[in-house]
Amino acid sequence: MRGLAVALAVALTMVAWPPEEAEAQRGGRPPDGVVTGLVVDADTQRPLEGAEVGLAGTELRAVTDDEGRFRLAGVAGGSYTLWARRLGYLERSDSLRVPPRALVDVTVAMSTDPIELEELVVVVRSPVLARHGFYTRQEQGYGGHFIDRAEIERRRPQSVTDIFKNVPGVRVVYGGIYGSKVFINQRVTFDDANLPGCEPLLWLDGIRSTMTIYDLMRAEEIEGIEIYAGGSAPGKFNHLCGTVVIWTRVPIR
Repeated sequence: MRGLAVALAVALTMVAWPPEEAEAQRGGRPPDGVVTGLVVDADTQRPLEGAEVGLAGTELRAVTDDEGRFRLAGVAGGSYTLWARRLGYLERSDSLRVPPRALVDVTVAMSTDPIELEELVVVVRSPVLARHGFYTRQEQGYGGHFIDRAEIERRRPQSVTDIFKNVPGVRVVYGGIYGSKVFINQRVTFDDANLPGCEPLLWLDGIRSTMTIYDLMRAEEIEGIEIYAGGSAPGKFNHLCGTVVIWTRVPIR
């Protein structure tokens, strides 16, 4: 879509539903989505207070606060036209897709001059991985290997350990009494001398796990994996022998 102003950046994050919405979901009615956002001056990036924002064809509208923020609640999943207007600025509108039950956060840049609008760029990320900081760690340059759900599906694994094939610094040993196992290509103690590598620490949905047979899980249950060689994982995940962090689509407890 082309028009006046500049690009609208869109990101999806996890919704923490209030009790009444959670109750509605249990009763068979899915909770509606929420659109939040920030309105800024296209030239200075200064937040704009008092801008009116709404979804065409609905009664949903809001006015930005002194930090330029707005919130539209009760948005059913579907396609909309998001409009924004403010005194002294050119009105703008953009197509916006709201997935069911999603929290969509947008940044709207408004201009006082007619300039061309770049094509709308929409970035869709896993709400599960975003909530757990997967993308933050990936973007901060930690020395890990990150595999999201889309990459898992491209690999077409027959088992969870298949996902680790061809990952740099990782070795998969198939078979054995206890099934296939994953090792990091390094040794940190003399006890590792008879092993094909160092067996990494496993974190499952943010909890330290003693499970060593990854194939007890199914590949379709996994939303993302982080793999770190020894000493390179951030914070609590750090371990001399390396770390594997697995996030499931429905948390395992």
